Amino acid sequence: MKIQFPAKPAIYTENTTVAFQALVDGEALTREVSTEALQDHFGATTAYGSDLVATFEANRAAIEAVAMAKLPQRVDAGRYLLTSADF
Repeated sequence: MKIQFPAKPAIYTENTTVAFQALVDGEALTREVSTEALQDHFGATTAYGSDLVATFEANRAAIEAVAMAKLPQRVDAGRYLLTSADF
């Protein structure tokens, strides 16, 4: 299984998460990280979308490393949310 993370910007979602893209064997899948995970583990100080996206971008490598470890367990096209418990 080949997993890549394109350098596309993350976005704040209506679910109050930050979404980012993963390519799994060439198929684009959207993954999300919760507000709580960004606050608990990466220092986000507010729940404002712009702050959460900035926190994600500043910690992208660490978040993508966890996502890479979790992706083989959940490769389906459905929503996959990384929560505070994943970090």
